[in-house]
Amino acid sequence: MAVSKRISTARQGRRLGTHLALVFGATVLVAVLGLVFHVHRQVSGMVEDASQTLFDHMANESRSQINKSISAADSVLQAFAADPQADDFATANQPAFIERLSVLLRSSPFLSAFYVGYDDGGFVLLRRLTSPAARQALAAPATASYFLEIVQGAKMDLSFLDAGLRTVGKAAAPPTPYDPRTRDWYQAARGAKESILTDPYWFFVTNERGVTVARALDSGHGVVGADLGLADLSQALLQMKDTASTALLLLNDHNEVLASSVPLALDGGNQADANAVEPRANDARPSWPAASVAPDMLAFTKDATAGHAKVGTITLQDTNWVIRSAPLQSGPWRFRIVKATPSNEMLAGARDLVSVLMWLGVAVAIIAMIVVRIASRSISQPLAQLAQDAERIQRFQFTPPPAEAQTSVREIKSLSQSMRKASITIQRFIEIGHALASERDPVRLKHRLLLETIRVADADGGVLLMTADGGDTLSIIDRDVPPDATQSRPIARQDIDAHVLQALTAKKVTHFDHTEHALPPFLAGLVDKRPLAPTQVFRFWIVPLRNHSDEVIGALILAARIQTGAAPDASVDLVSALAGTAAMTIEMTRLLKDRKSLLDAVIRMIANSIDAKSPYTSGHCNRVPLLTTALVEVASQSRSAPFANFNPSEEEWEAIRVASWLHDCGKLVTAEYIVDKATKLETIYDRIHEIRMRFELLKADAWTAYWRGKAEGGAEQDLATARDETMARLDADFAFVAMCNEGGETMADEHLERLRAIGERTWTRTLDDRLGVSRDELARKARTPAAALPAREKLLDDRPDHLIAHHPSLLNELGAKAGFTLQRPQHRLNQGERYNLSIGRGTLTAEERYLINQHIKHTIVMLEDLPLTGTLRHVPEYAGGHHEKMDGTGYPRGLRRDDMSVVARIMAIADVFEALTAADRPYKKGKKLSEAIRIMGAMKRDRHLDPDLLDLFLTSDVWRDYAHDHMNADQVDEPDIAAVLAITVAAA
Repeated sequence: MAVSKRISTARQGRRLGTHLALVFGATVLVAVLGLVFHVHRQVSGMVEDASQTLFDHMANESRSQINKSISAADSVLQAFAADPQADDFATANQPAFIERLSVLLRSSPFLSAFYVGYDDGGFVLLRRLTSPAARQALAAPATASYFLEIVQGAKMDLSFLDAGLRTVGKAAAPPTPYDPRTRDWYQAARGAKESILTDPYWFFVTNERGVTVARALDSGHGVVGADLGLADLSQALLQMKDTASTALLLLNDHNEVLASSVPLALDGGNQADANAVEPRANDARPSWPAASVAPDMLAFTKDATAGHAKVGTITLQDTNWVIRSAPLQSGPWRFRIVKATPSNEMLAGARDLVSVLMWLGVAVAIIAMIVVRIASRSISQPLAQLAQDAERIQRFQFTPPPAEAQTSVREIKSLSQSMRKASITIQRFIEIGHALASERDPVRLKHRLLLETIRVADADGGVLLMTADGGDTLSIIDRDVPPDATQSRPIARQDIDAHVLQALTAKKVTHFDHTEHALPPFLAGLVDKRPLAPTQVFRFWIVPLRNHSDEVIGALILAARIQTGAAPDASVDLVSALAGTAAMTIEMTRLLKDRKSLLDAVIRMIANSIDAKSPYTSGHCNRVPLLTTALVEVASQSRSAPFANFNPSEEEWEAIRVASWLHDCGKLVTAEYIVDKATKLETIYDRIHEIRMRFELLKADAWTAYWRGKAEGGAEQDLATARDETMARLDADFAFVAMCNEGGETMADEHLERLRAIGERTWTRTLDDRLGVSRDELARKARTPAAALPAREKLLDDRPDHLIAHHPSLLNELGAKAGFTLQRPQHRLNQGERYNLSIGRGTLTAEERYLINQHIKHTIVMLEDLPLTGTLRHVPEYAGGHHEKMDGTGYPRGLRRDDMSVVARIMAIADVFEALTAADRPYKKGKKLSEAIRIMGAMKRDRHLDPDLLDLFLTSDVWRDYAHDHMNADQVDEPDIAAVLAITVAAA
């Protein structure tokens, strides 16, 4: 019994705790990495200390070189300054003096020349020809060792001397005589009590770069000087380099380069102010890698404090450079040495040591891991597989499904089996969820649901049975019908198997088996024609679909071949669990589609109702959406700024369509007689007819006066003349009033004066004008006492009863809280006859224009009052901004360009273009295409329209296609698009 138990336990596997030896390998690796890190830090510190010590040594060597050159030169010059032989030009140009100069040059390897200049312009110089550049510049003979220069007045003698100071050739004198008194070194030394050291400069004759140590003669008649060529100091620095790329610079206290271990192009300017140097073309030294870092070295030392060392790093071309700077002192002069070394070269040895330690540590860790790996293979491989499977499940990747782990560990085996089952279950849920969520059309959704359910359940076939009218109407969806052509096919109840009808009545998931020979026609259509195996039967599953009211709206009927007597498949449990969700999704999708259809119908009904109010604007609410959606499509296809990221989603497209159709829904509350007002006196009717009747009465009065005068014995000719003149004047005056009523011309001052004069004429009213009028009009007339009849009234008048006050409304109350900037006039309407006829341009008064403009306020208030969600929340902003201007002078909120969305700015362009080209307005003619685009160009210049969107509109074919489909042929001409595109937008 105990033996059997041990065998059973062995088959189940070992415990996970027996394999924890893996921790050993990780511990070894961490210890080795810590050791390597510690060694790296220690070695790096040692290298830094060694580098600093070496740099200190270099500084001392540089100080020694400077002392050998500059300090030695200073000592010699002090002696020469007191030498009587150097005090006189007559003795200085003698061979004995020149020989003394040659001795001094041979004893001072860093000095290239000794010379003395006098206040009378005399000059004696002896230069050693050791520099190839100097020999080349002077064209010196091969045997020449020295160059002798003697200047006396305008005479300049240039000679080449051999080692014994014998003349071996002559050099041509330069075109400009040399005068030592004009040189900086001479002038500086004459004004100094001690020796002076010049900044680096190019020597006059040899074109070498160097410095001069100069001192005034004790006699005060001249200056003695010594030239120090910087090439020699640079060569000494070159010998001090400790790595191939190290750069060494010797600087004076002005931060100017005296010597460099890398070739630099020095033009005599102030190098402290020049951040870039380049190699000279005639420099024979190699182009060191460190040459490009020299400008940054100068910048590093530019702000260095004199007398203090400085250490830092710079980065150049992805390389870190360690910069060290130290001060040097030589006599009265201060210098600075700067060293730049790539950190990768400086720490090369440390890296090599760390690399060796790293490899040794890795080798030890690998050996340890191999040993542990061999011991733990039976657990590591299954765990790795399970980790990968878990990661794939986390990323919702279920194909292929996880394989069962091959391991002897009991816990891992159990975990692997559970993970495989969970993966399959989650996969099936997600697949059904995708099937339900990826379709919005109810018919296509049902077809997709059927296909996915058949696949998940691994069924051979199936149909989706749908019910309606309480179960009286039945229809099915087959899987073999193409999705684009899928429609529910009606089916009679008698054609459905009784088991299916019973399951629908019971509202429960059921199944039943059938053999091939007993299949009725309805069930036979669910399976293919392959014959059954002897041990197989057809199993049919009926899964009712119930909505939120627990009503059966259909059923999934699945068919599969199974072994006789087999237990129910677990996949059917998954289908049963998802049946409720499927039913709810089908019902919700249908309701959403119905709601969207209803919303679209209501939107179009509102737009059509607005257009139907007036025969003159019957197409506006239909044409603006065409222009808007076309321009949005062009902008979304643009891949260049500023529309590269403008790509509306399908939900945003729905908001754009809704906003474009409802952009003028506020016109529902705008009186159509104001919108359609074709003349200045038009209200519900054109009041020009009243005025015409008054003129007719005055003309009748003229005839009455004629007949009365004739009856009274007056002169007929005079009476007839007066009558005809009155008639002609009345006809002319009425014609003028009628012309003013049309609103086609601007009212000039003389027109207003004539209108006033005509209006002052009176006519006689004999009937009470308060009889038969409305209650509101009677209340307005009651503002003034009734005149006694007969009453004389002005031919054209602005009476108090012509003023109509504002009336309260819910839309106005809501709009008062919306931040609109549109200013409301004092009265709602002013129907004064003179007031209306005096309109400067067009046919609308300020009050009527406000009422028309107010439609956009009503549009925003009406749309914001709707319970819009998702992207539809943008509909009020899209629709309510088409009268705003980019400069903030529009209405109703005075928004600027940055305050508006792209869609709102597009709708503004669409509304303007449609309004300019519309030929169905009573108060204007439709403009030609060229004139409309020219006007829009002016609006672009004045920042009324978005310039980028207008340019996109004009460079596309939107305007051309619209003109072809919606404009009269006589309006369509060829506009100057290039001129509008070239317009410069005014500054904000």
